[in-house]
Amino acid sequence: MSFLGWIDFDQADRDRTRRIIDLFGQEDTRDELGLGAIRDGLADLMFPGTSTIQTRLRYMLFTPWIYRMAGERNISAAGRRDIARGLEILLIDALQRGGETRGVIGSEAREKLKRLPSDVYWAGLWALGIRRFQGTRNACFEVPSSEAATLWAPGLPSHPENFLQSDEAAVRFALTQEEAGFLRDRLVQAAPDSLFTYLSRQQTAAECDWVWLHPDFASWPERLRRIATHAERFSRLMHGAALLYNLMLAEELAAIQGETVAIGKEKVEAYTKSLDAWREEIAGLALADWSLDDLWLLVEQTGHTVTTQARRFVESWRMVTEQAAGNVRIDAQARSLVRQREERLKNRKSRFINGSALRSWNGASGVAPFNYRWQPVVSDHLKDLADAG
Repeated sequence: MSFLGWIDFDQADRDRTRRIIDLFGQEDTRDELGLGAIRDGLADLMFPGTSTIQTRLRYMLFTPWIYRMAGERNISAAGRRDIARGLEILLIDALQRGGETRGVIGSEAREKLKRLPSDVYWAGLWALGIRRFQGTRNACFEVPSSEAATLWAPGLPSHPENFLQSDEAAVRFALTQEEAGFLRDRLVQAAPDSLFTYLSRQQTAAECDWVWLHPDFASWPERLRRIATHAERFSRLMHGAALLYNLMLAEELAAIQGETVAIGKEKVEAYTKSLDAWREEIAGLALADWSLDDLWLLVEQTGHTVTTQARRFVESWRMVTEQAAGNVRIDAQARSLVRQREERLKNRKSRFINGSALRSWNGASGVAPFNYRWQPVVSDHLKDLADAG
């Protein structure tokens, strides 16, 4: 098993990456080239129990508290479910009364909220062993009220006094020391070898755009550095494929007669500049020394299925990138590889053969580099742990 060293980014690298993203406004993270299983596998290796739609870590406690409060009521399952939903809606106002303005789930939808915090965090609660009941949220309410407390991990801290019990109650995202200790313990028990657990022990939370830019990277255990280096190389290498895909769509759109021509031409220029910058940025990636076999073995440990076609696409893209010295923008083989991959995945819905699908393209599809939930989810979770008081 070869050692994978850290590839250093200077400030110029970071600024160039930000400029590339800024060209397209809000980042678009759709999985247009079928690489989601690899991305998610690496994310789960590093940060188990997290997801891209989580916001703040204390929701890992809000949900058990609310479900325990509802579950202890000696009423029907439907009644408990209604009470739990009502409490989750009350939580929105309580957090805002507490002065929270960022990360409040449902702050706009409020009573019309369809995806409740419990839904967002349900899988994570199981992954970290906070939830001991393996069933669905609705099935949880079928458990007799006398057994409601057994659905959650021993040692779960009690909710604050008067939690959601009055219209004036205020709630904050800030963790107590007891709550932070409980969450750290759950990480140690459920995922002792993960990067999430390792970083959760630190007294301060580092601020960096990408996990591989963490200031303490060099002191991490070898396995964690190895996984993070895989994540970096995969993100940076496959970002070029996403950029080329969008450039090709822009060219197709520019060739269509009509009012959309100007949009296509504008994006052609933008993606051309982006790919030229990307070519410079990956010059030091040392792709020839990157063990993709090791990457596949690691991802398989997470239960994510990486298809043979996905592996071949990544392997072929690396080969083409090396052969073209990064200048994939004008490389016929690189363009063919991207087009064939998208057409295989989407069939008749491919933007290359479906005019309606092409015209619905918004100018940036799956263009954001993979960050594996680091920003803002995991970095916020770690800050919440470090700031506990």
